[in-house]
Amino acid sequence: MKKLNFKYFVIAIIIGVSIGKYIFNEYKQEATQMTNSTSNDIYLLQFGVYENEENMKNSTINLKNYFYYVEDKQYHVIIGITKDKILKDKILNAYEITDEVYLKKINCNNNEFLQLLDQYDNLLSQTNDKEVIVNSEKQILSRYQELIINE
Repeated sequence: MKKLNFKYFVIAIIIGVSIGKYIFNEYKQEATQMTNSTSNDIYLLQFGVYENEENMKNSTINLKNYFYYVEDKQYHVIIGITKDKILKDKILNAYEITDEVYLKKINCNNNEFLQLLDQYDNLLSQTNDKEVIVNSEKQILSRYQELIINE
């Protein structure tokens, strides 16, 4: 009787280890594919578009982090950047913004910035700490201005 129980115990361990190894390998492969994404598409979290600078400044008084750029004589206010659309709500929650924010999809060819954004997105996906999220977005906005806008 003991030999029979021991056989089932060994079989259960072998099956458990095999399933565990398979799941771990699948997870590792998926995580690697997400990290090594070759897509150059990024999303700017656009807070608003304003006709003049005064209106833009009045509307952004309470924002923690943002930058703006002028296009077609309009002021576009950007409060965040991500490659993962799912992170939008997490960023807005950290900023405590309930206003409608538009995801503006653009193509970015700066590999240094894309790699940096992948790292920040990975960090954001793993935390719920609002301070970490706000500080991460502050850094990525700063790097975007430095590497992309001021090229």
